[in-house]
This record gives sequence, structure tokens and C-alpha cells, in this order.
Amino acid sequence: MQEQELAELSRLIGQARDRHELEVLLQGLLTPQELDEVVLRWRLMACLLLGKRQRDISRELGISLGKIARGSRLLKYGPSAFRELAERLLKECPPPTAP
Repeated sequence: MQEQELAELSRLIGQARDRHELEVLLQGLLTPQELDEVVLRWRLMACLLLGKRQRDISRELGISLGKIARGSRLLKYGPSAFRELAERLLKECPPPTAP
């Protein structure tokens, strides 16, 4: 995604007045499968940040070790701003799979 499109999308999402509006927007923009994929990716990041073992994550979430390894590399070698944000969000809003 190019910077201009990312900026447009983030501005749009930021305009939602509350959680309900954000949910309506996401349901309108994304298919049920795309929503499931985004939630699954967040749960993967949360499990990794919580220090769960990759094999346990695979079993718990039903995803391949390859996808988990890619997520792990993102947290280790990707933008530090993403990891910091993910850590903060995990503390503020843990997913249902978090203990």
C-alpha cells in the first residue's frame, strides 16, 4: 500500500466517532473473511508478545508455523513503532485468547 492510500485510510478510520461507528465502517469495507483474517493476525501478534511458543500458537489459532514465523520476524525486525504500539494495545485491550 502506498503512503497516500495508507494516509487516506487512517484518516477515514480516525473519523469514526465511537466504537459502534468504527465497527459499522469495518463491516462495510471488509468482507467477513477479511475481518476474520485481521482479527486472527492481531491474535497472533498478541500471542507472540505474550511469549507463547509457536507450536502452541499454531494449535490454539489453527495457523501454520510459517505464518507465525513471519509474524515473529515482524515483531523482531520490523518497525519498532509497530511493536511498541502492539504492546500498548495488548495491555489496554487484550484479546480473548490472552490469559
